[in-house]
Amino acid sequence: MIRATATCHSDRRRAIGYLRTDISGDHQPRHIDAIRLLARRQGHTLIYIVRLRHDSVPYPVGHLLEIVRATATTTLIVPDLAHVDDRPGPVCDVCDLITVCPEQLWMKSRADASGNTTEPTRLPEDWHSEPDGRLPLTEAHRTMQVHLTCNPLDCPRKAAAFTRLVEAGELVPASRSPRQRAAARGIPYPPAGPAISRTSPPIDILHRLFAALDQA
Repeated sequence: MIRATATCHSDRRRAIGYLRTDISGDHQPRHIDAIRLLARRQGHTLIYIVRLRHDSVPYPVGHLLEIVRATATTTLIVPDLAHVDDRPGPVCDVCDLITVCPEQLWMKSRADASGNTTEPTRLPEDWHSEPDGRLPLTEAHRTMQVHLTCNPLDCPRKAAAFTRLVEAGELVPASRSPRQRAAARGIPYPPAGPAISRTSPPIDILHRLFAALDQA
């Protein structure tokens, strides 16, 4: 079953957003907002957000790419690579691919002079990098909204915004841990779902976040 939301069209590059509902789960509203924000900031016209269950069709990514071809879309935007089976290659044979978190641009494959298709190019953005200076409060608020799906342990810019708002008394960290909140609501902790591998965050980000929490 496909559910799609149409938006206004313009002469800008056309993009489609895509969610695997079994992966997004309860985070679907947040992921949809993040896709819309990213499309707007990158100057794309978001024409649809397609939502598919893993069992909606035999091959969800292939079905999605048929929609991309039919709509002459230039770019596909997804929350992360898990939504395309952690395989950007098939998507990049058809269009550009952008992941929200981390924000990465995977260019559409191009054929060289001999007819061979080059590997997709992954272009890291500096948008998640450490800001040049202390963020103004208005910018800190905007950063928290734009980086809605980012983890501050992985995103230095969100960590800077989080710290700035805590220092200003405009953000009060949760007084209970995720485990305590889950127990109070009768929810298993950690939540059921696919395991996510993670490397350790930089020590300076940890120090900054802990210092902000101590001041709260």
